[in-house]
Amino acid sequence: MRLAAAVAALAMAQSAAINPPPAVPAPRPIPVRIDVVASDARGRIIDNLKASDFELRDDGTAQPPASVSVVRPAASEGRLVALFLDEYHVDRGNSARAREALARFVDRQLNDRDQIVVMKPLDSLLAIKPVHDREAARSAIDTFEGRRGDYEARNAYERNFMAGAPARIESARTQVALSAINALAVHFATYPDRRKTLIVVSEGMGRGDRRRGMEYLPTADTIVRSAQRSNVSIYAVNPGTPSAEPDAVRTLALETAGGVIASDLDAGLRRAMEDASGYYLLSYNAARPDDGRFYAVQVQVKRPGAQLRVRSGYYAPSPDETLRETLLARLDKPKPVVPPEPAPHSSPLIRPWFGTSRGADGRTLVTIVWEPVARPLVERNRRTPSRVMLTALGSDNTVLFEGPLSPSGPALVEEPAGVPSRAVFEAPPGRMRLRMAIQDSARQVLDTDVRTLTIRDMQKGVSIGTPEVLRARNAREFRTLDNALAVPVASREFSRTERLLVRFRAYGLGESPVQVSARLLSRMGPMRDLPVAEREDGPNLIDLSLAGLAVGEYLIEVSATSGGGEAKDVIDFRVTN
Repeated sequence: MRLAAAVAALAMAQSAAINPPPAVPAPRPIPVRIDVVASDARGRIIDNLKASDFELRDDGTAQPPASVSVVRPAASEGRLVALFLDEYHVDRGNSARAREALARFVDRQLNDRDQIVVMKPLDSLLAIKPVHDREAARSAIDTFEGRRGDYEARNAYERNFMAGAPARIESARTQVALSAINALAVHFATYPDRRKTLIVVSEGMGRGDRRRGMEYLPTADTIVRSAQRSNVSIYAVNPGTPSAEPDAVRTLALETAGGVIASDLDAGLRRAMEDASGYYLLSYNAARPDDGRFYAVQVQVKRPGAQLRVRSGYYAPSPDETLRETLLARLDKPKPVVPPEPAPHSSPLIRPWFGTSRGADGRTLVTIVWEPVARPLVERNRRTPSRVMLTALGSDNTVLFEGPLSPSGPALVEEPAGVPSRAVFEAPPGRMRLRMAIQDSARQVLDTDVRTLTIRDMQKGVSIGTPEVLRARNAREFRTLDNALAVPVASREFSRTERLLVRFRAYGLGESPVQVSARLLSRMGPMRDLPVAEREDGPNLIDLSLAGLAVGEYLIEVSATSGGGEAKDVIDFRVTN
């Protein structure tokens, strides 16, 4: 026995020397983007969370997101939607219910900016192209007719490749449906950094068999991998009676942060589009080897009562995928022309205002508002700016904010459900690029504004957040200004009948208290001290009536002192009749 064991050990050692184990690939940075839908207890979307509100764990390890951005595609570039009408797995008697619900969905839930593609099991994969044409979507829905249990061949493909016993036909139908769903998920990868909605109308199917020699065919696991990589969320719409049998479509919905829609189809489809209308995109780099493994991601939020629906994780690239990408990169193809960075340009049509204050985790909180510039009478027949499409980019091209902004104005209090009048987001200290497309009421671009800002680090030393100016034309308007949703103005020219409220925050050294003061100055020098209402849990406030000031130019100087350090900031404005 001892001799046999020694011989076996020697053979194993010789085999290991001849065939060493494959080398474990070294970890490398993999960009990860996780879309998160946040809602309150009543199901309403929460869109004012900050980066510091999120806690993220990657494969069990704490991983602070490098950036957190709010994405509102419904109000900007539109949402991406795919409808897969699985006629093979829907009873004919339930088709009418599905058609009616989907027709209402297209008419009521989609807007002119949304893009949609409708696909059936045997449609050509070359026809996958989302379009704005809702009439084409309605036409495709009108011809949807369920064929579950009906095995009569209706075309040459079904006669030649899907014939035989019912069990064989069912297996072929399942494979065709899974392949089509996977093709939709893969196609959506060409639209990066966006959440996509894939609505699958089916009463259930299997996960797909892995048969020898057919390993290349997609299964439900393949679809999950494709959906995770393409930021696709699958919604399973069952127009019939839900069954307790295993259902691959229902599993796909649960594993891709989508949803299961059964009893109330209208409410479920409406919720699917609400999910795609406002969500958070959490981005970071994970050090992973090219092992093709799935890595789970857990996201929690600190706000009480907030509920999250989060993609369960991501797949690292497999060795085959990495090799394919490397080989494709080596092909002698003409390199795409990268458009040059737009030249700096300050538009004469708008006056923007940029403010900063202390953010969380070493970041700076940035606020941006704008107003149209008043034009002479001879130019007032020209189109007036109605909104601005703002894109804010970090020094590494990370999108910090993207979306529309309506103009600010006197006594404006922001409505959470409307187009925002100010952009508020966190940015790391350093350079930030802003691009603004200025549009009229018909969404035609009148001009662009491109500029670079330097975001200061407000975590060190004594500092003052950029003072915000709010204006009121009467006493009733002034009472609305002491509100966190009151929007500052960009203008710095006011009439003597107006009253200003200036709010700002001051930050000290460590735990040292901060002493703040303010004074009014003219171009000739100091005029008088201004009282500052200090608040422990809010901004400091300065109430300034302009009635006693003569026409001219003035300054408000605010100061903060703490622990031997001092900071100052100045607001310049003009008083007119």
